[in-house]
Amino acid sequence: MRHRWLKYRLLKIWSVIMFDSSMHILIVDDHAFVRRALTSMINQLGDHQVTHANDGDEALKLINTLTPDIIICDLAMPNMDGLALLRQLSAQKFAGSVILSSASDASLLRAAANLVNAFGLNLLGIMPKPSSHSQLSHFFNAHQNRFIQPTKQSTIKVDTQKDVLQQALAQGQFIAVYQPQVDFKSGDCIGLEALCRWQHPELGLLSPYFFIDQIEDAGLMPALTLSIIEQSVTMLEQLPAEFSNTKLSINLTPSCLSNETVSHILADQPLMALAQRKRISLEVTEQTELLSDSLSLELLSRLRMNGFNLSVDDFGTGYSSLQQLSQYPFNEIKLDRSFVTDALNDPQSGAIVEMAIQLAKKLHMKVVVEGVETFAQWQHMQLLGADTCQGFYCAKPMHSTQLATWNARWQSQYQAIKVNADEALRA
Repeated sequence: MRHRWLKYRLLKIWSVIMFDSSMHILIVDDHAFVRRALTSMINQLGDHQVTHANDGDEALKLINTLTPDIIICDLAMPNMDGLALLRQLSAQKFAGSVILSSASDASLLRAAANLVNAFGLNLLGIMPKPSSHSQLSHFFNAHQNRFIQPTKQSTIKVDTQKDVLQQALAQGQFIAVYQPQVDFKSGDCIGLEALCRWQHPELGLLSPYFFIDQIEDAGLMPALTLSIIEQSVTMLEQLPAEFSNTKLSINLTPSCLSNETVSHILADQPLMALAQRKRISLEVTEQTELLSDSLSLELLSRLRMNGFNLSVDDFGTGYSSLQQLSQYPFNEIKLDRSFVTDALNDPQSGAIVEMAIQLAKKLHMKVVVEGVETFAQWQHMQLLGADTCQGFYCAKPMHSTQLATWNARWQSQYQAIKVNADEALRA
């Protein structure tokens, strides 16, 4: 279960790496007309290579000789259907992205999407038939921004033996970058999520893809988390005046919810001073079973008693229930990006987002929505009553030295957003 958690965290915190914009797309559909229509739309989006397969069997044969970046997969097909193909892709550890394209009803599409996630595949989204050019463009952009394959990076060999990682920790090579969180009502930057990168002395800045599993396996995650906390607290105190009320969000993995690590956190005086001013939020992912553990409940309660905000991360995708939300001391939920991305096009996703926001309000919790990438998504989440936006529409992760410049540029952008929103409401 730990590795499933890490996969979800990786999807959130992968850095943006430059790569060739040309992609290889595999269309798996038993209707020739659909394949031709999709190919025509793809050709309008760039110089991409497109390959066709009539069903899952043919797709697997092609994958043995080529490596597609994106597979557009139908569900109902003769011979091997789409569901069976997804299972085979998981078994082969397919590293690219998947778009589900089907004329099936919404509940079946949602179930298939859940299956993609359960198989550990990278789901870009659901594209009901007939497909649209705008949807396809959105998914391609999402792939380039978030689901960058290791095969598209330069072939980097990284030594991640435990002694090497320990030395890197001791030398301060693991650094924090920050993704702003923006208040929907005011446009102010009210939060910064700290994300980890490895400033390798020979290989440059490395994304967590290269080290996060090994850090966890080596038992070094608590040490890494405490290092990121120390760096981030120092950074926060040095930011310009416009960030004087900005809070800091730190991710806690299950291995960090121990008496020893929490004791270190509570003994950190600069951190505690910020916590008492409600400027520290600890994010606990919903992708783990830790919420059923009595020690975790005790430690989370102690942290909350000492002023820390507690956030349920990736809400809607894991083990939480209404009962758990009422029993545990969380005061914020972070709505998973998969629902936000699909909310405008998928009635079920839209209903889940609306319900989650209403539920949070009833429980007096704040709502952060992740994965907001367009003005339409921003406006929709704002109208539904979400409190905070985190996504590429506002900002990508950045070094602390870039925050002031970003904020000035964002404030100008926000004024234009307000004008556009007012015009949309009058229309």
